[in-house]
Amino acid sequence: MTNKEVSIVIPTFNRADYLVECIDSCLAQTQACEIIVCDHGSTDNTPEVVKKYGDKIKYVRRTLDSGVHFCWMDGILHCSNDLIHINYDDDWIKPNFIEDCVKLFDENVGFVFSNATVYYENQKEYSDNLFKLNDTSGVFPVKKFLKFSTSNMVSPGAAIFRKKQLLDNLFVGKVPFTQNEYHGVGPDILFSIMSCIEYPSYGFINEPLAIFRAHDKSITIDALSDSSKQIKIKNAYNDARVYFYLSKIIKSYNLFSLLKKIKIKK
Repeated sequence: MTNKEVSIVIPTFNRADYLVECIDSCLAQTQACEIIVCDHGSTDNTPEVVKKYGDKIKYVRRTLDSGVHFCWMDGILHCSNDLIHINYDDDWIKPNFIEDCVKLFDENVGFVFSNATVYYENQKEYSDNLFKLNDTSGVFPVKKFLKFSTSNMVSPGAAIFRKKQLLDNLFVGKVPFTQNEYHGVGPDILFSIMSCIEYPSYGFINEPLAIFRAHDKSITIDALSDSSKQIKIKNAYNDARVYFYLSKIIKSYNLFSLLKKIKIKK
């Protein structure tokens, strides 16, 4: 792979105040990127905030809010590049995030992510590194990541993915499988683990180059305050892992090509 240009998608909804810091961090990257802000249904002053950036960014605006995953999809479809980073509107990345992650991509690497930290807005404090995966930075076999992902997940906000993987795994059917899911959770874990089927390696930078903001209206804080929501999140992620292992079994036995040959009789 020779083209290592990156598009950054920022899905947003009624977070104009946080959005400024998010966009500024993307514009401050040491490697220039295409930046797409995708706004589905905001009723605050988001359009006015984005307008100030002029042609530095691309703004996709929909008056109808069709849900977080449709917003992601809309932004991804507007990307010009095959490497994509999804940055949530209340988070930000350090200036060298894109440049350092991109260096690890080659034809065998499905995705690259950095370590991350949480900024607790009320306490004005940062957490320790979130991902206790590798002690060093580099490219590693996906087997190591899959072992880690059985009990952990990597947020898209800390990673760069290939466009095809994002498009293939945003809407794979009903994942989560049950009705008892948590809004916005499920497909996000598939981006990384499904990449492990198509590619033998992943990249990891053991530095906290992504910062996730913890605040009163964040999904994470909201879930931590309600045990029933925690259960819904856990179930959604488990459903995604089940989908991955079923897909892996099917591919390992070459059932995809077999199924294409079978004609279903009415």
